Amino acid sequence: MLEGLAEWQSRPLDPVYAVLFIDCINVKIRDGQVANRPVYTVLGVTADGERDILGLWAGEHDDGEGARYWLRVLTEIKNRGAFDVLMVVCDGLKGLPDAIAQVWPQAITQTCIVHPAAQQLPLRQQAGLGSPGQGPQAGLHRAVGGRRAGRVRRVQRHLGSPLPGDHQAVGECLARVRPIPGL
Repeated sequence: MLEGLAEWQSRPLDPVYAVLFIDCINVKIRDGQVANRPVYTVLGVTADGERDILGLWAGEHDDGEGARYWLRVLTEIKNRGAFDVLMVVCDGLKGLPDAIAQVWPQAITQTCIVHPAAQQLPLRQQAGLGSPGQGPQAGLHRAVGGRRAGRVRRVQRHLGSPLPGDHQAVGECLARVRPIPGL
């Protein structure tokens, strides 16, 4: 089984991907003892619209997610044949857009607004602003055209002064959103 896994992990990839979705999840892995380890995941969408998991990489114990490790993963993907990527969707990890630009300089980097919003939800509940399913953040990622600015302002008003947290960082994150019609 491990031979098949190694073969799958090193298989040649398509030369062009329309979109790569990259993220890291922390899972418990038993290696002598049980420990949380980051698993770096890359999902690619081909030019034909087919989805393909390009790989899974287990980081080291207590490593956490890091832009340097992502740079190694993305370089490996490029070395396996993915020479061009149109867009990479990722979280707002510091240094990650730079790592993407180093591997694919022409790729558009779209930072996901779900991660920062999810980080603000516990703060919203502590501040008495309702449950996670409520509020104007619902559907924000689907905003297009001129409606986007209005929705961003509404979220910023909703996250106003009673809410603890870094409002400027949330505003900057929302300002970088490039909505994709139809998603």
